[in-house]
Amino acid sequence: MTDEVPGDLIELSETYLDLFGGSDVDEVEVEEDLEYWQEQVNEFEEGTPMYEMAVGERDKLKERFEELSTQEERHEQFRTELLTRSSTEFAPQNDWLHESVISALSLALTGKKSEKILIGDHSLPDDADTLSKKEMVAIAKNIHAVSKHAIDSSDIIEELWEKMSTNERAPITEILAQEGSLISSGDISDQLDKDATDNPGANLRYVLNSSEYYPYYREAGAWTLSLVGEYVWQKYGDVSEEENDENAESGESDKQASLDSLKNSTGGASNE
Repeated sequence: MTDEVPGDLIELSETYLDLFGGSDVDEVEVEEDLEYWQEQVNEFEEGTPMYEMAVGERDKLKERFEELSTQEERHEQFRTELLTRSSTEFAPQNDWLHESVISALSLALTGKKSEKILIGDHSLPDDADTLSKKEMVAIAKNIHAVSKHAIDSSDIIEELWEKMSTNERAPITEILAQEGSLISSGDISDQLDKDATDNPGANLRYVLNSSEYYPYYREAGAWTLSLVGEYVWQKYGDVSEEENDENAESGESDKQASLDSLKNSTGGASNE
């Protein structure tokens, strides 16, 4: 099912956010109940009261399961559209700095809503009015690259991970990811092994000063992952995230196979 996608950026973002939080139904539970009632349909003799009850329960759950699957498809459709636009159109100004757009973009990239886009030395929308044109270019390129990687691939992001995961920077990056908020260089040092670098700030500054792409954000001498860095960490550094992605892909395949099997066993929509 393909729905018409809003042309307006803010409307697109708000619709995407609504779809994300649109249901608190446990899809796995619905699927398990559906399989249970299909088994009962197969076991009871056709035409008996228990058979008719089982058919009724199965058909209600089958309809709900298909609704949830359609909702997931719509959510992914709107996410892809938002990222496709941001991969070429994002600019640190106008509608792209609307609170709904920032929240939707951060959700699409990291799975979490955020009120700010953190990149390098800049926090948006707070710093928008003070950006130079060169700084606007740098921020736009960062969002373009990470959005492109999210919907396709980008050598830029893979190369950025190489900079984040050197022997000296890998433990620093992990600390920033685990903290999830600003942390001083001194506090980073306190968490590093005794054999690690004794100057984490210098290592992080090197990345910001030597690249167009900024996986870190700094403010008043404290550090955290930027939006780009958080995305890169989830894709390459967070083992649990990789396992979740693999499980999600496996779950999608299993769900489709289950639905196809149920359709075959019921002949599509039930005629009983």
